[in-house]
Amino acid sequence: MAPPCFSKKPPSGSAGDPAEPCGGASSTLSPIPPMLSSAPHPLLPPDGWNASSLSERNSPPCRPDVNSYGGKEARYPGPDLPEDIWCRIHFLLPMQDAARAACVSRSFLHSWRCHPNLTFTNETMCPKEDLKAAGSNAIIRDYNNKIDCVLRNRLCTDAVTKLKLDYHVPPDGAESYHRLDSWLQMAVTPRTKELELLVWSKEASFDFPCTLLSDRCGGSIQKLLLFRCALRPTFQLGLRSLKTLHLRDVRVTGEELGCLLSSSTALEHLKLVYCDDIVRLEIPCLLQRLSFLEVSGCTNLQVIENKAPNLSRFYLEAGELVQVSFGESKVKDVQLRQGYAINYAIENLPSRVPNLETLNIQSSHEIVNSSLASSKFLHLKFLSIFLISGSYFLQDYDFLSLVHFFDASPSLETFRL
Repeated sequence: MAPPCFSKKPPSGSAGDPAEPCGGASSTLSPIPPMLSSAPHPLLPPDGWNASSLSERNSPPCRPDVNSYGGKEARYPGPDLPEDIWCRIHFLLPMQDAARAACVSRSFLHSWRCHPNLTFTNETMCPKEDLKAAGSNAIIRDYNNKIDCVLRNRLCTDAVTKLKLDYHVPPDGAESYHRLDSWLQMAVTPRTKELELLVWSKEASFDFPCTLLSDRCGGSIQKLLLFRCALRPTFQLGLRSLKTLHLRDVRVTGEELGCLLSSSTALEHLKLVYCDDIVRLEIPCLLQRLSFLEVSGCTNLQVIENKAPNLSRFYLEAGELVQVSFGESKVKDVQLRQGYAINYAIENLPSRVPNLETLNIQSSHEIVNSSLASSKFLHLKFLSIFLISGSYFLQDYDFLSLVHFFDASPSLETFRL
């Protein structure tokens, strides 16, 4: 795929002047797809297409271009659609295709500079290069320059609704994070609904600007995904529309996360991966809509205390035993991947998760002679137990002790070992 920052002449036989979506950037565009490089497509208007109903309008932003050869106007058959429909069609295209369309149409060039969905990744900007390969300093700088070009040549400063940004820090560390800060200031707007930021560096040293969320998109942001950065909220951010929060390799403490969660009353999906600064995780009762919680690889985590009443799915992966309190929630699906998971499940889950229907257990070490189940899994229908091969306890483990699950699960329908 071609980067959306380019300068390209029209294909042979096409009408119109060359379009420059990034104001004259010198990067080269890869071959344009057939739908944009040859005959008119039934949906996308190439340059030179003219409809009588549209020609009477005063050059609307997304109107197909009218060009001429030797004083003769070039006309092509095509559907008679209002200009806002053409804009809508253009906005629905993936970013690479939208950029290519802008390369052959000045009308689409205008709407390209207002495109609401921006995806800046290795795949979309420079698919033939590996930004994580050794000796990629020059490639990374070119990648960052293209992103900067696209953002600085936008016409609509408040149109971005979805932003996915992979920021690559050169191995030599020549670039600081001030450029990333400026990009976020330009791209995050009061209309932004989804923000996904991945910082590819050796450590999570970039401090995500929390005020950007509270001041810019606190009322609109619905999905927030952060990777390898630091999140240090010291006040309630007011993310009242936030439904999905994913933090991976993010430096944030339990108290700081609690500050963020306390005002995110619409939250439905929470995923925490490799957030090693969290020791105690508290889920407040204000999260009435929270139904899914996943905690994985948080090495210093010791306690999870849930007070969200409608939590129904809970996934936990930990190296050591983590104490979990489910409160008054209605959890029906539990997945445990930690040490002594079988023994922990038998001793604790029947009383703490009385509505449990699905239980998946993965364990790397266990008590050889586990205790009997003192309570019953009255609603358990599906049980899967996976013992990691190569674990030292397997040669001495009494697999017949797993019969305790059968005795304690009168409604069990499926068992996998």
